[in-house]
Amino acid sequence: MAISALTQPPVIILLRPQMGENIGASARAMKNCGISELRLVAPRDGWPNEAALPMAAGGADIIEQATVYDDMASAMSDVVLSFATTARMRDLVKPVINPRQAANMTTERPQSEGKRIAYLFGAERSGMDNDEAVMADYIVSADLNPDYPSLNLAQAVLLMSWEWRMSALAQQQAAQATDDWPELANIQERDFFFQRFETMLKDKGFFGTEEMAPVVNRNMRAFFTRATPTKQELQTWHGILSLLMRDNHR
Repeated sequence: MAISALTQPPVIILLRPQMGENIGASARAMKNCGISELRLVAPRDGWPNEAALPMAAGGADIIEQATVYDDMASAMSDVVLSFATTARMRDLVKPVINPRQAANMTTERPQSEGKRIAYLFGAERSGMDNDEAVMADYIVSADLNPDYPSLNLAQAVLLMSWEWRMSALAQQQAAQATDDWPELANIQERDFFFQRFETMLKDKGFFGTEEMAPVVNRNMRAFFTRATPTKQELQTWHGILSLLMRDNHR
């Protein structure tokens, strides 16, 4: 399913990436999930890197449009919210969340030009160092096998990108479902219907005694109120009442 153009994906920032193949595989993972903006900070083997394109496959356009920065601060000049992915805490006093929570925070917060959200990934061998992680707003740690929580770079990018995509699609589907909901009848419209119904029951001699009427009327109102009728549904019931009331006066 396509994601609405109104839902802006996060920026993917790779810090000191080492191998062109891993950058290419990361771009492919981004393309799988509909994320297009890749920023590279001080890639070890320079840029462009001929090893990246073959691994990128259909994500070649992401590689070709990737931007390169000398340092992390420059790459994040327009970033207002960032998530550092790491399996190691290094005693940093930072809120720690999982990838799904990060994705939900991303889709719930609108982005615009100059106000971007970024997912940060450290170098393949060493990950993010303290000086890099401290610049992020949140630490993201996936609940993987505690005996072996390490992911390669492209896997980490895919995990975060996938969670973002699922959150964006869920938000989009919820909004579409809300738009498709029929308009509910308001209290005044319900009350008018109830009064007509009660009048018809009285005219038909439904109530055996006057004491019976209030109890039956309350039960009837409670029944229809639980059903939260739409305007169209009440119009149908009004048509039924009109028919029955017309027959009553023949």
